[in-house]
Amino acid sequence: MKRIALIIIIINFALTGRAQLTPLKSQYFKNPYLVNPAMAGKEEKARVYLNYSSQWNKIEGSPVLMSLSASTRVSEKAAIGVNIISDKAGLLQRTQAMGSFAYQVPLSDEQSLRFGVSLAWSREQLDMGIATNTGAADVALAKYNNEAKSNIDGNFGAAYINKAFEAQVSYLNLNQKRSKEFSTVDYSIFYSAVSYEFMRESSFTIKPLIAYRGVKGYKNQWDAAAEWNYNKMVSVYTMYHSNQSFSAGAGYDYQNKLSLSVIYNSEPSQVRGFTGGIMDLMVGFNF
Repeated sequence: MKRIALIIIIINFALTGRAQLTPLKSQYFKNPYLVNPAMAGKEEKARVYLNYSSQWNKIEGSPVLMSLSASTRVSEKAAIGVNIISDKAGLLQRTQAMGSFAYQVPLSDEQSLRFGVSLAWSREQLDMGIATNTGAADVALAKYNNEAKSNIDGNFGAAYINKAFEAQVSYLNLNQKRSKEFSTVDYSIFYSAVSYEFMRESSFTIKPLIAYRGVKGYKNQWDAAAEWNYNKMVSVYTMYHSNQSFSAGAGYDYQNKLSLSVIYNSEPSQVRGFTGGIMDLMVGFNF
């Protein structure tokens, strides 16, 4: 039984590591705070976002990722944010809570630098309810949960904003002690992106974005994306990823208060036809 349990755990570790290669799509345009603490409170209004991502539905125990994030300005230059994440793949359940502080340095009326830091707590556990057919506790699995440690981690981010141009970089999961221990997740280590919004004063705008990101244990990834927006209300998203997958979706903003979006990501070329794609849903509200 212990051997079977170990095999199951390894499979779940692989699923979760792969899930790190497919981040929540709203981080690119709607909610960059998800991946960069410097972007907390970037807009004048307080914002709350709920994200749901269902991945690889053809595989039993496929990853499901949920996130609740909020950020707001507390002064003209300072902002705070909070992000709670639940990431489940098969037996493995990972929970993370993160708080952030961001500060803006104005360079002119249209230019600014932003800096942000985050402190995060996370814990990984196995779902004992689906561990066995009978639901009875398994000694090996129970031992894993009893010995599971909470992790304290941190992120640092910076951004330069000049009207329609944005450049940002963030360094994630700065606690390098994790790399010396047996870890269940190949985690993100950095994210960078540049974007420019064309024709921003007209009713139809185009915002291309190039992102370059790293995941520990895998080669670095890049993404080429664009947001096509009409009248600041209806958006269409297109993306190409270096793992040879595509993303496409649409979004709707109601009176600059309620935001809805859905994005579908095709399977990577290496597993095409075996795993199923990824569906991202996002609901946001501005106060």
